[in-house]
Amino acid sequence: MVARQPIYNSQMGVFGYELLFRSPAGASEALKPTEATAQVIASTILEFGLEKFVHNRNVVINVTPAFIDVISDIQLPAHKVILDIPDNLVAADKLVSKLEELRAKGYRLSIGGLSNLKERQLLPLADIFRIDVQQIKVNQLDALIKFLRHYKNIALQALKIENMEEFRSYRDKGFEFLQGFFLGKPRVYVSRDLSANKLAILQLLTTVNNLDTPIEELEQQITRDVSLSYKLIKLVNAPFFGVAREVDSIKQAIVLLGRDEIRKWVSLLALGGMSDEPAAVMEIGVFRAKMCELLADRAGLPKDSYFTVGMFSALDILMKQPLKNILSKLPLSDSVKAAILERRGTMGNALSCALAVENAQWSDIEFADLGYKDLSEVYCQAVQWTDNMIGQL
Repeated sequence: MVARQPIYNSQMGVFGYELLFRSPAGASEALKPTEATAQVIASTILEFGLEKFVHNRNVVINVTPAFIDVISDIQLPAHKVILDIPDNLVAADKLVSKLEELRAKGYRLSIGGLSNLKERQLLPLADIFRIDVQQIKVNQLDALIKFLRHYKNIALQALKIENMEEFRSYRDKGFEFLQGFFLGKPRVYVSRDLSANKLAILQLLTTVNNLDTPIEELEQQITRDVSLSYKLIKLVNAPFFGVAREVDSIKQAIVLLGRDEIRKWVSLLALGGMSDEPAAVMEIGVFRAKMCELLADRAGLPKDSYFTVGMFSALDILMKQPLKNILSKLPLSDSVKAAILERRGTMGNALSCALAVENAQWSDIEFADLGYKDLSEVYCQAVQWTDNMIGQL
């Protein structure tokens, strides 16, 4: 399975993705680094399409000295590719010459590791220097940053960021790029009053997710929010939906899509409208939602509430409130709440699988009796759907 891990810029926009690869369960032996790189590139290009898989963003590929020799023979969009050079690299003249050649073609280079600082031939060629912030002392880090700032060609990348406090701290130290599974990790929130904007969204979610809400009241609640109504009408008429005739009212949209779909799309648009949250946070919820739904569909299960389970599992990071408190205010079934809070039932299993993919916890990526190929295809579909949807919100 090929997965991608986002690399964020200092504004928490997605700068690019590092490609990660796991060989199928049951493989006789682990792949060697060069073989793993070849698998990543082959799987991503041949099965999914590289630019589609990373949504035309930058892509970081881990390479070995052996792979550096042959990468010129592979058709890659050089201006989008950053080659992640391994630590402890011996900068022989032949290798340095090859790296210079690749840079001339448009490839960028990322190096890391304290041992590579001794290879002074590499630093003038590097575009990024990556630092594992969990493996370096504060005084060493400050000295290293000061040293690297002499190289105007180098941007700093912090690896293994574990929480938002670390993100802000290393951003303030001058790191241009930051990477880690910090956004989706559970956090402890203190219950406090919601802002007027978030309170209105929660009230809307309550209405649209209440199956007893009359259609007329549902229509009134949506039309009360002019911005939401505009976005919903625009979305329904987009090629994404492929409607036969133009929809020009909320009532038409409800009739056309049906209650379940309206609930899903209104929830997405409403949560996506929270202007104080970066798009990367919303992307987590959208990915979980679609991943859960596609897992159920691929396993032949009724998929009605799987999308909701995935989407609402991210309400704590979207609203900065304890998840249990938020869910207690929503008219959701006990099975949906148990799936989100306790990972119970098949919906909980789907959410666990989505979270495992999100955090590259390879051994936990499983659902029902789906095989490696099914899980890989579902993941890719969820990624592409999420990228397209984020552009609509």
